[in-house]
Amino acid sequence: MINENSKHFADVQETALFSQGKLKGSNVTVVYTMYHHLGDFVVIGGLLKKFDLLEVEFESLVAHQHSPHISIFDGKAKGRFFDIATIHGFFGLLTKLRRQKQQGRLIFGISMAPGSLQAFSFFWILKKLGALSYIVDFNLINADVITPPRRRYIFDRHLAQAAELFKHPEWVEDNAMPLALACPALTKSRSNRRIGFFPWSGRGWLPEFQWPESHWLALAKLILENTDGEIALLGKDKGFAGFEQALRSQLPEEMRPRLVSCPASSVLNLVASLREVDCLITLNTSALHLGHAMKLPTVALCGSSAEFWLPEGERVRLVRDTKGVLPPSDKYHHDPLQPSLQRIEVPEVYAAFKELFQGLSAKSR
Repeated sequence: MINENSKHFADVQETALFSQGKLKGSNVTVVYTMYHHLGDFVVIGGLLKKFDLLEVEFESLVAHQHSPHISIFDGKAKGRFFDIATIHGFFGLLTKLRRQKQQGRLIFGISMAPGSLQAFSFFWILKKLGALSYIVDFNLINADVITPPRRRYIFDRHLAQAAELFKHPEWVEDNAMPLALACPALTKSRSNRRIGFFPWSGRGWLPEFQWPESHWLALAKLILENTDGEIALLGKDKGFAGFEQALRSQLPEEMRPRLVSCPASSVLNLVASLREVDCLITLNTSALHLGHAMKLPTVALCGSSAEFWLPEGERVRLVRDTKGVLPPSDKYHHDPLQPSLQRIEVPEVYAAFKELFQGLSAKSR
C-alpha cells in the first residue's frame, strides 16, 4: 500500500487539483481527527476558532472519540463535532459527508497527528464509503495530498497546511492560538508576581514523563529565594493534595505562605487559575497548550514527546533532555534510550525561568 508510486501519484494529483482551480472555499469541507485529551482539544479547538475569526468559507468539522471538552468550546460548535466512537456520531458524520459529496463538495480528511495510521485507516474507510474525496497528511506517502510541514508546532502546521491548500498565505500572519474559554477570572490585584507550577502528565505512570518531586522542591526554593514572587500549584491530579503537602512541609517556614494552592475541579477552574499567573512552568501536557493559547510566558520541560507538540515563540522556553540517544517519539513504554524528564536538571529549568522572568519584569517597568 505504501510505495514510491503512490507518492508520485499523490504529487501528480495535488498538482492537477490546484492547476485546474478546483479548490474554492465555499465548495470544500475539511474533517479533522481529535483524541479525547485536553491538549488535543485546545489545539484543534483553537484551529477551528481561528478559521472562524479568519472568516474562511470552507466548513471545518471534527471527528473525535468521547472528548469531554466539546461543551466548553467557545465558538461555533453546532453540527461541527462528531463522536465517532458512538454509532449515532459515526453515522451522523457519514451521512452528512455523503450528502455533501453528492452535492459536489470536495471533502478533505486531515489527521491531527502527522503519519497517524489510525486516522489514515478511518479516512480510508470514509473514502471507501463514498464520504471523502482526499486524504491529506504531512508525511504519509500513501495520502492523496501531501503538504510539507511548513511550521513546527502542531497548531501552526495545520494552519499553514490550510493556508497552503487554499493558497492564502495571509492566514498564517498572526498565528497566535485564539481559543478563548469563557470563564470568570480574578482581578490580579496583588502586587507580587505569581509563578504557576503544573507538574502533572497524562502519562505520569512512566518515569520519562515525570519530573521528580525533589526537583520541584529545589526549583521552588530557588525561585522564592531570588524573587519576591509566590508559587501557585495548579491542576486537578489525584495526587494534588499529597504533592502540595510534601512541597509545603519541606519548604523553609518563612517561604510557606508564598506557596499558593490552586486545585481545579474542572477545565474552567484551571483556566481561571492560569489567568492569575504571570509565568507558567509546566510539563509538556495540556497546561502547555492552554498557556500558549493564553499568551502566558511559559517554561516547558520536554521529555519523550514528539517535537510537533511543542509551541514556539518569544514567550516560550523549552528545556529538553539532551542526553537521550534516540529522538523523542511519544512512546508509551519505558525506554532508557528515549529522552526523559528524569535527566533534566534543576539549574537548567531555573536558568530558563530566570531569562523569561527578567524579560517579563523589564517589560512591566
